[in-house]
Amino acid sequence: MVLFLQWVFYNIVTDFMSMARLSHTLGILLLFLLLSCKGGKQLVGVESSTLELSGTANAAEDSAVLKLIQPYKTVIDKEMNEVLIQSDQPLTKGEPEGALGSFIADIILSEGNKRYGARSGLAADFCMLNNGGLRIALPMGAITKGHIFELMPFENEIVVITLSGAKTKDLLDYIAARNGVPVAGLKMGIKDKVLTKAEINGQPFDPNKNYRIITSDYLAGGGDKMGFFKDAQIETLNYKIRDAIIDYLREESKKGKSISYTVDGRIYYEQ
Repeated sequence: MVLFLQWVFYNIVTDFMSMARLSHTLGILLLFLLLSCKGGKQLVGVESSTLELSGTANAAEDSAVLKLIQPYKTVIDKEMNEVLIQSDQPLTKGEPEGALGSFIADIILSEGNKRYGARSGLAADFCMLNNGGLRIALPMGAITKGHIFELMPFENEIVVITLSGAKTKDLLDYIAARNGVPVAGLKMGIKDKVLTKAEINGQPFDPNKNYRIITSDYLAGGGDKMGFFKDAQIETLNYKIRDAIIDYLREESKKGKSISYTVDGRIYYEQ
Protein backbone atom coordinates (compact mmCIF):
# COMPACT_ATOMS: atom_id res chain seq x y z
CA MET A 1 0.00 0.00 0.00
CA VAL A 2 2.85 2.42 0.84
CA LEU A 3 4.47 1.86 -2.56
CA PHE A 4 1.11 2.30 -4.29
CA LEU A 5 0.46 5.64 -2.55
CA GLN A 6 3.96 6.84 -3.39
CA TRP A 7 3.43 5.83 -7.00
CA VAL A 8 0.10 7.70 -7.14
CA PHE A 9 1.63 10.74 -5.47
CA TYR A 10 4.57 10.86 -7.84
CA ASN A 11 2.37 10.50 -10.93
CA ILE A 12 0.00 13.25 -9.78
CA VAL A 13 2.86 15.69 -9.25
CA THR A 14 4.69 14.86 -12.47
CA ASP A 15 1.45 15.06 -14.47
CA PHE A 16 0.80 18.48 -13.00
CA MET A 17 4.33 19.65 -13.80
CA SER A 18 3.89 18.75 -17.46
CA MET A 19 1.36 21.60 -17.79
CA ALA A 20 2.49 25.00 -18.99
CA ARG A 21 1.02 26.63 -15.88
CA LEU A 22 0.26 24.92 -12.55
CA SER A 23 -1.50 26.06 -9.43
CA HIS A 24 -1.68 23.42 -6.75
CA THR A 25 -2.06 23.24 -2.99
CA LEU A 26 0.61 21.75 -0.80
CA GLY A 27 -2.18 20.56 1.48
CA ILE A 28 -3.06 17.80 -0.99
CA LEU A 29 0.59 16.75 -1.23
CA LEU A 30 0.91 16.70 2.54
CA LEU A 31 -2.08 14.38 2.73
CA PHE A 32 -0.38 11.84 0.46
CA LEU A 33 2.82 12.14 2.48
CA LEU A 34 0.96 11.42 5.71
CA LEU A 35 -0.93 8.49 4.21
CA SER A 36 2.29 6.91 3.03
CA CYS A 37 3.95 7.07 6.46
CA LYS A 38 4.12 3.87 8.46
CA GLY A 39 4.09 5.60 11.82
CA GLY A 40 1.11 6.47 13.94
CA LYS A 41 1.29 10.25 13.54
CA GLN A 42 -1.97 12.14 13.25
CA LEU A 43 -2.84 15.09 11.09
CA VAL A 44 -3.28 18.13 13.33
CA GLY A 45 -3.42 20.88 10.73
CA VAL A 46 -2.81 21.80 7.12
CA GLU A 47 -1.18 24.90 5.71
CA SER A 48 -1.70 25.63 2.02
CA SER A 49 0.22 27.77 -0.40
CA THR A 50 0.19 28.18 -4.15
CA LEU A 51 3.08 27.74 -6.54
CA GLU A 52 2.78 29.01 -10.10
CA LEU A 53 4.88 26.84 -12.43
CA SER A 54 5.25 28.43 -15.85
CA GLY A 55 8.64 27.63 -17.29
CA THR A 56 11.92 29.38 -16.63
CA ALA A 57 10.29 32.33 -14.87
CA ASN A 58 9.54 30.07 -11.93
CA ALA A 59 12.62 27.86 -11.96
CA ALA A 60 13.06 28.21 -8.20
CA GLU A 61 9.51 26.98 -7.51
CA ASP A 62 9.95 24.14 -10.01
CA SER A 63 13.14 23.13 -8.28
CA ALA A 64 11.42 23.18 -4.89
CA VAL A 65 8.72 20.78 -6.07
CA LEU A 66 11.29 18.50 -7.71
CA LYS A 67 13.23 18.43 -4.45
CA LEU A 68 10.02 17.51 -2.62
CA ILE A 69 9.26 14.52 -4.86
CA GLN A 70 12.86 13.32 -5.32
CA PRO A 71 12.80 10.83 -2.39
CA TYR A 72 9.65 9.29 -3.83
CA LYS A 73 11.10 9.21 -7.33
CA THR A 74 14.21 7.38 -6.12
CA VAL A 75 12.17 4.69 -4.36
CA ILE A 76 9.64 4.39 -7.17
CA ASP A 77 12.23 4.23 -9.95
CA LYS A 78 14.04 1.40 -8.19
CA GLU A 79 10.83 -0.55 -7.64
CA MET A 80 9.09 0.14 -10.93
CA ASN A 81 12.12 -0.48 -13.14
CA GLU A 82 12.44 -4.07 -11.92
CA VAL A 83 12.25 -6.33 -14.98
CA LEU A 84 9.83 -9.17 -14.26
CA ILE A 85 10.06 -11.06 -17.55
CA GLN A 86 10.78 -10.69 -21.26
CA SER A 87 7.97 -10.82 -23.80
CA ASP A 88 8.43 -12.16 -27.33
CA GLN A 89 5.48 -10.11 -28.55
CA PRO A 90 3.22 -7.19 -27.67
CA LEU A 91 -0.02 -8.16 -25.92
CA THR A 92 -3.16 -6.20 -26.78
CA LYS A 93 -6.90 -6.34 -26.11
CA GLY A 94 -9.36 -7.54 -28.75
CA GLU A 95 -12.82 -8.87 -29.52
CA PRO A 96 -14.15 -11.45 -29.14
CA GLU A 97 -10.79 -12.50 -27.67
CA GLY A 98 -7.48 -10.68 -27.24
CA ALA A 99 -4.07 -12.01 -26.26
CA LEU A 100 -3.77 -9.58 -23.36
CA GLY A 101 -7.14 -10.39 -21.79
CA SER A 102 -6.79 -14.16 -22.19
CA PHE A 103 -3.23 -14.12 -20.84
CA ILE A 104 -4.21 -12.14 -17.74
CA ALA A 105 -7.34 -14.25 -17.17
CA ASP A 106 -5.20 -17.42 -17.33
CA ILE A 107 -2.87 -15.93 -14.70
CA ILE A 108 -5.68 -14.93 -12.35
CA LEU A 109 -7.40 -18.32 -12.64
CA SER A 110 -4.13 -20.15 -11.93
CA GLU A 111 -2.82 -17.92 -9.13
CA GLY A 112 -6.27 -17.46 -7.60
CA ASN A 113 -6.90 -21.19 -7.49
CA LYS A 114 -3.58 -21.75 -5.71
CA ARG A 115 -4.80 -19.55 -2.86
CA TYR A 116 -8.38 -20.76 -2.99
CA GLY A 117 -7.38 -24.42 -3.14
CA ALA A 118 -4.98 -24.11 -0.21
CA ARG A 119 -7.77 -22.55 1.85
CA SER A 120 -10.80 -24.63 0.85
CA GLY A 121 -9.55 -27.67 -1.02
CA LEU A 122 -11.77 -26.55 -3.90
CA ALA A 123 -11.16 -24.94 -7.28
CA ALA A 124 -12.97 -22.22 -9.19
CA ASP A 125 -14.42 -23.33 -12.53
CA PHE A 126 -13.49 -20.32 -14.62
CA CYS A 127 -12.28 -16.73 -14.51
CA MET A 128 -13.96 -13.65 -15.91
CA LEU A 129 -12.52 -10.12 -16.00
CA ASN A 130 -13.35 -6.96 -17.97
CA ASN A 131 -11.43 -5.26 -20.75
CA GLY A 132 -11.92 -1.87 -19.12
CA GLY A 133 -9.86 -2.98 -16.14
CA LEU A 134 -6.80 -3.56 -18.33
CA ARG A 135 -5.53 -0.03 -18.85
CA ILE A 136 -2.59 -0.50 -21.22
CA ALA A 137 -1.19 -3.02 -23.70
CA LEU A 138 2.00 -4.82 -22.71
CA PRO A 139 4.98 -4.21 -25.03
CA MET A 140 7.41 -6.62 -26.59
CA GLY A 141 10.69 -6.85 -24.68
CA ALA A 142 11.23 -6.15 -21.00
CA ILE A 143 8.07 -6.17 -18.88
CA THR A 144 8.68 -4.18 -15.71
CA LYS A 145 6.78 -3.83 -12.48
CA GLY A 146 5.89 -0.34 -13.66
CA HIS A 147 4.12 -1.82 -16.69
CA ILE A 148 1.96 -3.98 -14.40
CA PHE A 149 1.07 -0.98 -12.20
CA GLU A 150 -0.01 0.85 -15.36
CA LEU A 151 -1.90 -2.20 -16.63
CA MET A 152 -3.72 -2.63 -13.32
CA PRO A 153 -3.56 0.71 -11.44
CA PHE A 154 -6.38 -0.23 -9.07
CA GLU A 155 -6.33 -2.00 -5.71
CA ASN A 156 -8.75 -4.67 -6.95
CA GLU A 157 -8.60 -8.05 -5.21
CA ILE A 158 -9.38 -11.58 -6.38
CA VAL A 159 -12.64 -13.07 -5.16
CA VAL A 160 -14.46 -16.35 -5.77
CA ILE A 161 -18.19 -16.17 -6.42
CA THR A 162 -20.58 -19.15 -6.33
CA LEU A 163 -23.46 -18.80 -8.78
CA SER A 164 -26.45 -20.96 -9.56
CA GLY A 165 -26.81 -22.35 -13.06
CA ALA A 166 -29.43 -19.70 -13.84
CA LYS A 167 -27.20 -16.85 -12.69
CA THR A 168 -24.25 -18.36 -14.56
CA LYS A 169 -26.38 -18.34 -17.71
CA ASP A 170 -27.05 -14.63 -17.10
CA LEU A 171 -23.29 -14.14 -16.87
CA LEU A 172 -22.68 -16.02 -20.14
CA ASP A 173 -25.39 -13.97 -21.86
CA TYR A 174 -23.71 -10.81 -20.58
CA ILE A 175 -20.37 -11.90 -22.05
CA ALA A 176 -22.02 -12.62 -25.39
CA ALA A 177 -23.79 -9.24 -25.42
CA ARG A 178 -20.40 -7.57 -24.84
CA ASN A 179 -18.83 -9.46 -27.78
CA GLY A 180 -16.54 -11.18 -25.34
CA VAL A 181 -14.55 -10.29 -22.24
CA PRO A 182 -11.33 -11.79 -20.83
CA VAL A 183 -12.03 -15.34 -19.63
CA ALA A 184 -10.18 -18.53 -18.74
CA GLY A 185 -11.56 -22.04 -18.25
CA LEU A 186 -14.51 -21.12 -20.46
CA LYS A 187 -15.16 -21.61 -24.17
CA MET A 188 -18.20 -20.11 -25.84
CA GLY A 189 -19.67 -19.25 -29.22
CA ILE A 190 -21.44 -15.99 -30.05
CA LYS A 191 -23.67 -15.00 -32.96
CA ASP A 192 -25.12 -11.50 -33.23
CA LYS A 193 -24.22 -10.95 -29.53
CA VAL A 194 -26.21 -14.01 -28.48
CA LEU A 195 -24.75 -17.08 -26.77
CA THR A 196 -24.83 -20.18 -28.98
CA LYS A 197 -22.71 -22.67 -27.02
CA ALA A 198 -20.72 -22.78 -23.79
CA GLU A 199 -18.26 -25.24 -22.28
CA ILE A 200 -16.78 -24.91 -18.79
CA ASN A 201 -13.63 -26.90 -18.08
CA GLY A 202 -14.26 -28.85 -21.28
CA GLN A 203 -17.78 -29.86 -20.26
CA PRO A 204 -21.06 -28.52 -21.69
CA PHE A 205 -22.64 -25.84 -19.55
CA ASP A 206 -25.17 -27.37 -17.13
CA PRO A 207 -27.97 -24.97 -16.10
CA ASN A 208 -28.68 -27.17 -13.06
CA LYS A 209 -25.17 -26.91 -11.63
CA ASN A 210 -23.59 -24.28 -9.39
CA TYR A 211 -20.35 -22.74 -10.65
CA ARG A 212 -17.49 -20.96 -8.92
CA ILE A 213 -16.13 -17.95 -10.78
CA ILE A 214 -12.90 -16.10 -10.05
CA THR A 215 -13.15 -12.38 -10.72
CA SER A 216 -12.35 -9.00 -9.16
CA ASP A 217 -14.04 -7.50 -6.12
CA TYR A 218 -15.01 -4.55 -8.33
CA LEU A 219 -17.03 -6.74 -10.69
CA ALA A 220 -18.37 -8.83 -7.80
CA GLY A 221 -19.79 -5.62 -6.36
CA GLY A 222 -21.81 -4.99 -9.53
CA GLY A 223 -19.26 -3.00 -11.51
CA ASP A 224 -19.74 -2.87 -15.29
CA LYS A 225 -23.47 -3.51 -14.75
CA MET A 226 -22.94 -7.05 -13.48
CA GLY A 227 -26.11 -7.25 -11.45
CA PHE A 228 -26.25 -11.05 -11.61
CA PHE A 229 -23.64 -11.15 -8.80
CA LYS A 230 -26.11 -9.57 -6.37
CA ASP A 231 -26.78 -11.76 -3.30
CA ALA A 232 -24.22 -14.36 -4.48
CA GLN A 233 -21.81 -16.08 -2.12
CA ILE A 234 -18.50 -14.19 -2.31
CA GLU A 235 -15.20 -15.37 -0.85
CA THR A 236 -12.32 -12.90 -0.65
CA LEU A 237 -8.79 -14.23 -1.08
CA ASN A 238 -7.02 -11.08 0.21
CA TYR A 239 -4.82 -11.18 -2.88
CA LYS A 240 -4.59 -8.24 -5.27
CA ILE A 241 -4.92 -8.92 -8.99
CA ARG A 242 -1.82 -6.84 -9.63
CA ASP A 243 0.20 -8.85 -7.09
CA ALA A 244 -0.93 -12.12 -8.67
CA ILE A 245 0.29 -10.96 -12.08
CA ILE A 246 3.64 -9.84 -10.65
CA ASP A 247 4.11 -13.09 -8.73
CA TYR A 248 3.34 -15.20 -11.80
CA LEU A 249 5.68 -13.29 -14.12
CA ARG A 250 8.55 -13.47 -11.63
CA GLU A 251 8.12 -17.23 -11.25
CA GLU A 252 7.98 -17.80 -15.00
CA SER A 253 11.13 -15.74 -15.47
CA LYS A 254 12.94 -17.77 -12.80
CA LYS A 255 12.12 -20.87 -14.86
CA GLY A 256 13.86 -19.25 -17.82
CA LYS A 257 10.60 -18.61 -19.68
CA SER A 258 9.44 -15.59 -21.62
CA ILE A 259 5.94 -14.53 -22.67
CA SER A 260 4.88 -16.19 -25.90
CA TYR A 261 1.11 -16.30 -26.21
CA THR A 262 -1.40 -17.23 -28.91
CA VAL A 263 -5.17 -16.82 -28.65
CA ASP A 264 -6.91 -20.19 -28.68
CA GLY A 265 -10.47 -19.39 -29.77
CA ARG A 266 -11.99 -19.61 -26.29
CA ILE A 267 -14.56 -17.03 -27.42
CA TYR A 268 -15.48 -17.21 -31.08
CA TYR A 269 -18.08 -15.98 -33.56
CA GLU A 270 -20.42 -18.60 -34.99
CA GLN A 271 -20.84 -18.45 -38.76
